[in-house]
Amino acid sequence: MRKIATLGPQGTFSETATRRYIVGLSASATDTPPLPSELVYFPTIERALDAIGSDCDVGVLPIENFSEGFIPSVLDQLIHADLKVIGEVILPIRFSCVGTAAFADVQQLFVQFVAKGQCSRFIELLGHCQIVLTESNTESLALACQASQPSAAIVPAESVQQEAFAAVVENVNDYENNQTRFLVFAAQHYPETYDPEAAYKTSLIVVDEHDHPGFLGEILTSFSRRKINLTSIISRPTCTQFGKYYFFIDLDGHLRDPAVAAALNEIEAISKVKRLGAYLKADTNV
Repeated sequence: MRKIATLGPQGTFSETATRRYIVGLSASATDTPPLPSELVYFPTIERALDAIGSDCDVGVLPIENFSEGFIPSVLDQLIHADLKVIGEVILPIRFSCVGTAAFADVQQLFVQFVAKGQCSRFIELLGHCQIVLTESNTESLALACQASQPSAAIVPAESVQQEAFAAVVENVNDYENNQTRFLVFAAQHYPETYDPEAAYKTSLIVVDEHDHPGFLGEILTSFSRRKINLTSIISRPTCTQFGKYYFFIDLDGHLRDPAVAAALNEIEAISKVKRLGAYLKADTNV
């Protein structure tokens, strides 16, 4: 039985992304079917990451949202975690607002703290009610249903029977094509496969140990000279002193590709590189 760590409780987008990953494993299996999977829910990203490689075989956790950007806590933990990335899942994110009374009468709105940022325009329209932040979308729904006063909750569009509520507004997210990117993590010894004909993405961290003028430019030039496309680059402070940063980079290609290998060898001559992993690119047209 394969144990997969993800964010709980049940009914979260993380659970949906994890189940999509499991379906993908079955669809891509050829000779040997994948092991049965058991989802293990954790209350925080940090605890889920800590469990991978010990209590759980792999983990599926959010890394980036279409509108909100990267999740800093995940990036910061990856710097020190002895994990690698073995896959990604792109999940459409659609929210509805459900109310126990007409929205004109609603006094409280329960919303998960990340969902609040993704539905800010709609929330502004409910300026008359108190905004209560929660830890999960499941908690938002439960609190709204249990409240003694007229309340509403912002929840995943497919997670509730909307006809059970007095008021419903669909698609309250700021961007119609909102998506969240999830990464699949495993311990370093987890087996890998490689198909030179497939489309891959590689994630890595460049550590700014010997800062000097043009340092970041040298890194970028190593990739651009070889026509390697960078899909994202973001900096995080090392928390040692001002001006010291880690650079998280995603790029098109596999660590085994000659151009990618040559670029990384060149960069490693001037700085430390942590190779998080190479994995099949997810379809963004979901």
